[in-house]
Amino acid sequence: MIEIRFHGRGGQGGVVASELLAQAAFLDGKIPQSFPFFGVERRGAPVTAYSRIDDRPIALRTSITAPHVVVVLDPGLLATERVTDGLKPGGLLLVNTTHAPETLAAPGGVRRAAVDATHIALAHGLGTAMLPIVNTAVLGALARATEVVSLEALSRAVEQFVPARPEENRLAARDGYLGVRTVDGTAGPSVPLPTSPRVAGPSLPEGPMASLSSERIHTAAWRTFTPVIHLDRCTKCNFCWKFCPDDAIEFDAVGFPKLRLEYCKGCGICAAECPPKTIEMVAEV
Repeated sequence: MIEIRFHGRGGQGGVVASELLAQAAFLDGKIPQSFPFFGVERRGAPVTAYSRIDDRPIALRTSITAPHVVVVLDPGLLATERVTDGLKPGGLLLVNTTHAPETLAAPGGVRRAAVDATHIALAHGLGTAMLPIVNTAVLGALARATEVVSLEALSRAVEQFVPARPEENRLAARDGYLGVRTVDGTAGPSVPLPTSPRVAGPSLPEGPMASLSSERIHTAAWRTFTPVIHLDRCTKCNFCWKFCPDDAIEFDAVGFPKLRLEYCKGCGICAAECPPKTIEMVAEV
């Protein structure tokens, strides 16, 4: 049995990726299992999904804590989430990134693979520049890097189970299959795991809704794009501060706005509302 854990953000198609992989495995004559982990996610928030594939019936019904493969749909999660926790020795880390696979942070002995799924998705009109839908491109890369499913079965699964733009998604899977780059666990320099600080969250009130300010909840892990303020054009109108829903903007000593990135979700409202358009949304990776 092979166990695969997907890490992405709400809206990127991570849950659908795990389901499509299961469908492709079934079409290849294997027995799959797929399920997501849901908390209070929304678009842009970290999301986890799981897939198991075997030649025999699968009795396990637990989340996957020791995967053979970790798939990361958004490279920003490498710095904010412990995506490689439990990854088995000799396993595979596959990341949607423009960087070379040997630069990826992973435990020693782990194979690494990289594919520019964002570029592929946008080339086929899947999603937007702010939120590209990269799942099928990543699945194509996964099919080649692991051979857990065939490209033919994956293409059939896309045609049968993707209702929107199936042809574009099929081509994205093909391009991901052709564009993935892999290195074994001994290639390149030894890269340590990131040691990002873990901030303990506040205790939340009981009930269906928590009405706490983002001052007490650090939400930077939701961000895929970061606002950049071009101060040479800033008029100090304060619209960015006024419309920011997360109190992620403050002011310097002379009244220019500056970001509090630990609270910024990258929603882009500040850029949309800025009258002189001095704020640019820039991809983090």
